[in-house]
Amino acid sequence: RNKAENGILVGLMPGPKEASTDKINNYLCPLVDELRLLYKGITIDTYNCSGALVHAALLMVACDIPAARKTCGFTSHNSTCACYKCNHQFARVDGTTAVNYFGLKFSEWVGRTKEENRRHANLWKNAKTLTERKRLEIENGVRWSELHRLVYFEPVHATIINLMHNLFLGTAK
Repeated sequence: RNKAENGILVGLMPGPKEASTDKINNYLCPLVDELRLLYKGITIDTYNCSGALVHAALLMVACDIPAARKTCGFTSHNSTCACYKCNHQFARVDGTTAVNYFGLKFSEWVGRTKEENRRHANLWKNAKTLTERKRLEIENGVRWSELHRLVYFEPVHATIINLMHNLFLGTAK
């Protein structure tokens, strides 16, 4: 399964730094175009079958925390709506820009839904001004991502954090 012929290079992002939040959708757009086509199914000729119908779908996004937030349309880990799984609004530490994560009671935790996430992403996408977009980011913790064009994809449940980056390499944020 780890042989080169079993891998698909989807695309490369130029370095030396990561893509900015407002530019990452430019890289995702062609990928999403292909995924939408593959989800409906394409016909592929194989040695054994002439015209095999093949479907494919994006099941999850696995990357470090900053990349996961950018790719899937969530605000950063240090925003007041820092959790991409719930809608809890965290306060700031008095006199600083640091987020105070204290006081989150799991019994009061209200999870995000696919529909709510998509609605908030569309509100952000359709906002007329940068000020309105910023307000929506603070309020909902969501931005538009090209991945929202995949009707089957649920960013809330399909965004996972890659342990290699966050634990083994010591880049947890």
